[in-house]
Amino acid sequence: MSRSGLPQSLASTLSALANHPGGGTVILGLDEATGLRPVQLPDPHALKQGLAHKARSFSPPVQLTISEAEVDGVTVIVAKVHGCDPSAKPCRITASGTAYVRGSTGTSHCQIWKSRAFLAARKPPLFDRRPVTGATREDLDDDLVPAFLRSVRERDPTRDGATRLRCLGGSEYGASPTSNGN
Repeated sequence: MSRSGLPQSLASTLSALANHPGGGTVILGLDEATGLRPVQLPDPHALKQGLAHKARSFSPPVQLTISEAEVDGVTVIVAKVHGCDPSAKPCRITASGTAYVRGSTGTSHCQIWKSRAFLAARKPPLFDRRPVTGATREDLDDDLVPAFLRSVRERDPTRDGATRLRCLGGSEYGASPTSNGN
C-alpha cells in the first residue's frame, strides 16, 4: 500500500486491464494473503477519489466505473476498468510512458512487439463521419469549401470526384455534411 492507501501495483494493473479486451475489475478491500477475506478500509470515499485521480494519469485516461459493495458486512471498492478503445492502445502511464498487458501469468511490461501490434491495429475513429441531421450543402460556408477541397486534393491528389464528395459528407446519391467533413 502507498501513502494514498492504494496498492503500489495499481498503476500497472490499470494499464494492463485497459489494454486487455473487455477490461477487467479491481476490488479494493479484499486481502489476497488471507484468501480474499475482506478488510476494513480506512476511508472508502478517499480511496474512490484516489482511484479516479490515478485513472487520469494515463494516456489515454483509464475509464472506470467505481462503486461500493459489501462482502461479509464489510465495504469494499469495486472499480470496473473499461477496455481502452483499440484506436488509442496501448494505454500508457503518462509519467513514464510504460504500458502493461495482462497474460496468463499476470501483469507484465508491454513488449515492443505488442506495442507495435497495438499501433498497427489502430484505425481512425469514424464517429464524426455521420451526417449532421438536417444539415444541407447550403449550411456550409461558401468561402471555406473551396479551401477545404484544395487541402484534400493536396493531401491525396489521387482521390477521385466520388471520394472528394464523401469528404464533404456526401455520396453519389445525395449529400449531407458531417461534423468533420470526411
